[in-house]
Amino acid sequence: MHKLLFLRRFALPFWAILIAVVLWLQVHGQGVGSVRMDVALQVRDVPADMVIVNDLPEQVSITIKGLQAQLNALEAHKLFVSVDASMLNLPGVIEQALDVDAIDLPMGLQVEKIQPDSVQLQVDHMVTRSINILPMFDLPQGWSVERVVAAPAYVKLSGPEVWLSTFSQVETIAIRLDHQPGVFNVSTSLVPLGGKGIHMLDKGLTIQVRGVLQWTAPEEHKIN
Repeated sequence: MHKLLFLRRFALPFWAILIAVVLWLQVHGQGVGSVRMDVALQVRDVPADMVIVNDLPEQVSITIKGLQAQLNALEAHKLFVSVDASMLNLPGVIEQALDVDAIDLPMGLQVEKIQPDSVQLQVDHMVTRSINILPMFDLPQGWSVERVVAAPAYVKLSGPEVWLSTFSQVETIAIRLDHQPGVFNVSTSLVPLGGKGIHMLDKGLTIQVRGVLQWTAPEEHKIN
C-alpha cells in the first residue's frame, strides 16, 4: 500500500517533466540560427509639403536570428524596412536611422544586424510655380516665324523647390509646319519634363500656337 502511494506521488511530477523535456526538444532541437536577406526599403509619412529629392537604396540587408524552422519559413518579398519621415519640416540633409522595430517578424525572431543602419535624406519643400511656355519649331533653311503666341502662355508645375528654381521656361515639342507662308494655328504639347518629382498639374494640357510663317530667301539666292 505504501509502495503504491509512493508511486502515485512521484508519477505526476515525472510525467510533467518528461512532457516538458519532449516539448523543449521539439522546439529547440531544431536548432537556432541566423539568415541574411535583402528586403525592400520604404519611406513612410512624408509631410504633404515636403519631398525627398535624393536617390535611396531600393533594398537593405538584414540578418535575422531565431529558430531555424521559423527562419526557413521567412519570405524576403513580404518583409520591408521603413524610414519614418514624419518629422521632416525643413529643407536640408538629414541622417535618419532605419526603423528596425517596425519590421514585421514572427514572435521569437529578431533582427541581429542591418546594413546600412541609416540613410541620408535630402529634403526640400514641395512648391508650385507658373513657368512660361516657349514654342519650338523645326523649320528648313529659309523659313522663319514671327508674332508667335502660345495659349496658354504658361504651365503650372509642381515639384521640389531646388529643381523648379532651374526652370525659366518649358519648351514645346518641335513644331513642323507646311511650307505655306501666312498665318498658322496648330496644336502641340510640352516636351517630357526633366528633374525628379516634377509634374504638370494639368496632365492633359494642349498648347495652341499661332503665328506667321515667312519665307526668307537664303543668302545664296539673293540678288546683289
